[in-house]
Amino acid sequence: MAGCSRLVAVTAVLVVGGCGAPSFDGMVPALSQPQTEQDRLPTGEGGASVEAVDAGSSRYLGGTQVAEYWVGLDGEEICLVQALRGTGTVGSSCADAETFEQSGVWVSTSSLGVSATGLLVPEGFDLADAPVQEEWVVVSENLAAPADEGRPQTSSG
Repeated sequence: MAGCSRLVAVTAVLVVGGCGAPSFDGMVPALSQPQTEQDRLPTGEGGASVEAVDAGSSRYLGGTQVAEYWVGLDGEEICLVQALRGTGTVGSSCADAETFEQSGVWVSTSSLGVSATGLLVPEGFDLADAPVQEEWVVVSENLAAPADEGRPQTSSG
């Protein structure tokens, strides 16, 4: 009987330890804020929605002269959504918590001779640790982009 009790206890610990989605709120504070109209994801060409991200989890991060960016969640992954200004082109990329903590989430999109790259990083991430070839700038909290994409812009439009 004592052996069965131990087996049940060990099984319970393993099950509890493996449950639950990671909390990205501490890594990206915008996720803990209430969603506003500006936080809603853009639609792509033909009105297509960004299906990789739960629409209720999206938060606007900011933009450059080339693109605008949102963060959102897809189950146990965090995603960076990018919309190229004036093109209707929307792209996204997602990563699990471990990958995000180590290297962030990269997204790169191009259309009609316009291209942009963005990097979503967790709180406390040092851009010097990112494997980039060119100079990067902080666009907003948790978001960076190549310096040649232009100065950061904080509102959509």
